[in-house]
Amino acid sequence: MPFGRAVHVFIARHRRGLAALLAALAVWLIAGPRHDEQSPGVPVLTAAQALAGGSTLTSASVRVVQAPAGMVPAGALTSVDQAAGQTVVADRPTGSILTRSDLLSAPRAGPGRALTAIRISDTAPLAMLRVGQTVNVVVAGEADQIRTLASSAVVRSILSGSALTGSGSGPLAAGGDIAVIVVSTDPTSAARIASHASSESIGIVMT
Repeated sequence: MPFGRAVHVFIARHRRGLAALLAALAVWLIAGPRHDEQSPGVPVLTAAQALAGGSTLTSASVRVVQAPAGMVPAGALTSVDQAAGQTVVADRPTGSILTRSDLLSAPRAGPGRALTAIRISDTAPLAMLRVGQTVNVVVAGEADQIRTLASSAVVRSILSGSALTGSGSGPLAAGGDIAVIVVSTDPTSAARIASHASSESIGIVMT
């Protein structure tokens, strides 16, 4: 018997069974799982715009989006309330997921680190300083010898007078104002800085 006729005879004899099989297959294709569908994401807080280190977060500068669970970093923020009014410690690009480590909150020193305040009388050179920037803390000694008190200190906040300026949003006011810079260093360097806290010869070198 020719092959074509054999197929025709087979279909004719089993048409009901084949029809039921095709119907079941159609139902599975319509209602079955689709691999192209994404699984529900996890709510995370992201930067709605480019954020400058030292700037204060507002409800307009952040937004909540859904992200795949596998892409969510540890400590990710999940709501606007967790960030509104907080200070960003470093620049963050638009769309980046914000975490607790991105915010300036006490304690910010971290394991094996210490926070130390430095009083700077000349604020003019600080116009380019930003929260999150690395600096060297130095002091003038005898015969104009410069001694380094701390290397690679991280600026955690900047205050002009008694108010936190949030240096990333603009230059500090000049004109003789006193600036107080809080830096994160190792405990030994912090002790050296503290011992010169009242010295007018202490300064910072931006790196």
